[in-house]
Amino acid sequence: MNLNDVRLFLRVVETNSFTAAADTLGIQKSTISRRIAQLEDDLGVRLLQRSTRKLSLTDEGQELFDRCRPLVEELEQVPDLVAANQHDPRGKLRITVPTEMGIYMLDEVVAGFLIRYPKLDVDIELSTRVVDLIEEGYDLALRVGDLADSSLIARPISSITLGLFASPAYLEQYGVPATPADLPDHLCITIQRPNPSWSFDNWENGAQIPVSGRVRANSLSFAASMAEKGLGIARLPRPFSAGMVEQGSLVPVLEEYKANQVTINAVYPSRRHLNPKVRLFIDYVKEMIQDHPWMAD
Repeated sequence: MNLNDVRLFLRVVETNSFTAAADTLGIQKSTISRRIAQLEDDLGVRLLQRSTRKLSLTDEGQELFDRCRPLVEELEQVPDLVAANQHDPRGKLRITVPTEMGIYMLDEVVAGFLIRYPKLDVDIELSTRVVDLIEEGYDLALRVGDLADSSLIARPISSITLGLFASPAYLEQYGVPATPADLPDHLCITIQRPNPSWSFDNWENGAQIPVSGRVRANSLSFAASMAEKGLGIARLPRPFSAGMVEQGSLVPVLEEYKANQVTINAVYPSRRHLNPKVRLFIDYVKEMIQDHPWMAD
């Protein structure tokens, strides 16, 4: 039995697709199909049931997957564990972060990390989509706010302090909310997610307030621009909005109520041993990001 064939089999099962496995590994789909067939011949059993629409494991395939996956993961960690004992860790990290976090917060952090560890490389995707770390072969994601995927490990990095802002024109037309209870009667610019709500540390024990409006966006810059144009109240990092407040295009709203902080999490696949390169990056980000003006006190 060829260990490389077993690794290909595991990736096919993890991605539930020959095509996806080929894409993440950078090899031909026909090569994977041929090697899986050879593995089945070596073992004398059928491992996968294939059809045009579905890929499923046989009982023997499930047993091989359950037994071999932790063993192969342990073997794949060996080079990193050895490198972790050196003063010059090397290799490549694949990371995904939200676009504006990368632009406004992590550019200097990533640059400093690469300077500190000159034999490490970083592939970083700036994207608003939720990347499937396992299927797409990423080592780490930085994500903001609540996490839905319980199969991943999340380590809090820091928190962002937020505030509410609106344009003078909007407040003149719709009035100034006196308390958070007024927000459902206002136009609010929200993030693209089901049933958006906002909360405040010092109002109704942090109760969630349903909010809605005419604009939903996945970009802080766009949300701020829409707020400047009078299309609603936006919830933004306070330092991010400071320049617009100084210019008079935005006005703080409900300042006496402290908007709940939003947590930044480092998210990675659940494994027995955390990749040392990932650990190094998480520790470095946690160390360096604390002084960023967006961070909570």
